[in-house]
Amino acid sequence: MPDGVRLAATSYIPKARRKGETFPVLLEYLPYRKDDTFYVVDHPFFSYQAQLGFITVKVDIRGTGASEGHIPEREYSDIEMSDCEEIIKQLAARAPANGNVGMLGVSWSGFNSIQMAMRRPPALKAIHAVHASDDLYQDDLHYIDGNLHLDPYHLYICHELGLPRTPDYKLDDDYFAQRFNHRPWLFTYLNNQLDGEFWRKKSLRENPGQIDIPVYLIGGLLDGYRSATARMFQQLDVPVRCDIGPWEHSCPDEGQPGPNYEWQIALSDWFNRYLRPESAKKLSAKKNPKKDPQKELMVFIRHGHKPDLEIETVPGYWRKDTLPAQGGKDLKLFLSNTGKLRRSRAKLPRNSGSASASASTSAGLKLNYHPFAGTAAGTWWGNKTGDMAADDAQSLVFDSEVITETLQIMGTPKLKVSVSSTSAKAKWSVRLEDVAPDGSVALITGALANPAHRANSLAPTLPGVDEVYELAVDLQFTTWTFAKGHKVRLAIANAQFPMSWPSPDAMVSTVLADGSSAALTLPTVPVNVRKVRDLPKLAKKQDSPDSWSIDHPAYKHDGKPDSETFNRVNRRTGEQSHTIKARSAYVIDKSKEGGVKRTFVVETNNTWSTNAANPACSKYLGVAETTMVSQGKHLRLRTRILVQSDQDNFYISVTRTMFSQNGRVVRQRRFVETVARQFQ
Repeated sequence: MPDGVRLAATSYIPKARRKGETFPVLLEYLPYRKDDTFYVVDHPFFSYQAQLGFITVKVDIRGTGASEGHIPEREYSDIEMSDCEEIIKQLAARAPANGNVGMLGVSWSGFNSIQMAMRRPPALKAIHAVHASDDLYQDDLHYIDGNLHLDPYHLYICHELGLPRTPDYKLDDDYFAQRFNHRPWLFTYLNNQLDGEFWRKKSLRENPGQIDIPVYLIGGLLDGYRSATARMFQQLDVPVRCDIGPWEHSCPDEGQPGPNYEWQIALSDWFNRYLRPESAKKLSAKKNPKKDPQKELMVFIRHGHKPDLEIETVPGYWRKDTLPAQGGKDLKLFLSNTGKLRRSRAKLPRNSGSASASASTSAGLKLNYHPFAGTAAGTWWGNKTGDMAADDAQSLVFDSEVITETLQIMGTPKLKVSVSSTSAKAKWSVRLEDVAPDGSVALITGALANPAHRANSLAPTLPGVDEVYELAVDLQFTTWTFAKGHKVRLAIANAQFPMSWPSPDAMVSTVLADGSSAALTLPTVPVNVRKVRDLPKLAKKQDSPDSWSIDHPAYKHDGKPDSETFNRVNRRTGEQSHTIKARSAYVIDKSKEGGVKRTFVVETNNTWSTNAANPACSKYLGVAETTMVSQGKHLRLRTRILVQSDQDNFYISVTRTMFSQNGRVVRQRRFVETVARQFQ
């Protein structure tokens, strides 16, 4: 880099078929340790793209993995982005590159691909962003819909950034100064609880015109960024391809649940259009825009299915369409005080025209606050889920009549309803669900609402106690098919634990369901039309030749799964907790190449806790450990995060401990801070 810091890169280079042949470059740029944590899974992707004729390059962000320098001060920092401009410039000029660069990646590398396109470096000609967002405050994992969210990812990234530099794992002065002693990003995010410049200067949403190159987007119907994917598809004024499938936070060839297809062929076709001069020339010469549409959308329409935490393949079909969908119609279902969703609007007495006047009538349904409610939906709006009936028992639910004709939706469901609460700090969760004839309840989509942001997220204000105000909520983009005999369900709660940090006050809320002004709007579409057939079948790819996963040595014979999720109740204190445990182990063996064999063992434990008697005093505890065995070294890093709250503050501590082989503490560093709660 211009300041002398060296960044580590791995390149997969195609074999030239003729003398002087050049190739486009595809760049992925991450802090995710290309030489160990991601080494096993990277090879199939990067080697396959090289076979398809692209130089593929993965670079560790400065201060991470094998790269030199200090850890940046935040995600998508200015130094990260300016370094990336320099990387693109160098890669474009390096033989056998043809001078054209594309950026790509999942999640973080999808985010910085978008942000680099906003900066417009000359050699960057197209990007591909998978599961990424255009809004770092409202639509990322730190503040979901403006509500504080502590994700297992916060533990993961804090822990990974504290690991020694690859490949030597030296515990030298540079390591302790640049990584081990680095103040964790969690403090930065908790000190920025409000929307504003900190988040918006890195977000595309307010000005999508900043991007002037082609964009290929991929989203998942079980991923937390699907609404941002759909929104960018609509707002960008450049050639855009967008695929939204049934998956969680993963790629179309391996995403769960399926069905899957070979997305890397579509990816190479996309980049060939814009990164190879001969293809770009042909493209610009086309007279008929219909042969090269400005926008291409393919969405998986889910046929309704029962709740299933282990579902492998979702029933449904791929649909070629636009947004809003062709032939789509809004269906309004009105919330009544009998707990029904009705297609016809109720006629109200003439003297009940205002929401405040209605508050004292029988239209107001009472909602008791259960701070632990919501665990069935998972840690964010992006998980396979089981039956939602237990969560619904702690919510207000509104059911439609039994459906007599198949109802298919694609788009963004919306809710408008007037509410009030005995606490000014009430938060809201809204879920759209499918009730089967046997009574099982499947989650379709949902959203959170923080009423402090109801008018303007840049100038938040709390409503008054018992003040009636309107919630206008856009639920996450979705598709679904309600079959005959099923019912549409809307569930409303004041908690979505652990997705949203609990509101501090015990409360009783009121939902004004007068059958007229409160309405759920569903984006219905013609059923089973515009089908896409014959998507590419999965290609055989090269597995990594020198790395593989192994059984976790401490649990080799216990028969337990690699991950566990469970709830517990402390009968003495009444505290309720939700825990997610995970473990893995892998080997990287380069001894045949004159290198060394390295073994890694990883364990994580995330627990969120709250108490119905005093929800202000909630907490999150995360512990991660990585054991590294390499060249006779036996190191173990432990990271412990504890976040606790009361009515007014968050109390945060992060402790890093490095152990040697005999369990001796080599170094320990503890970071502690108290941060005031701001509308959380």
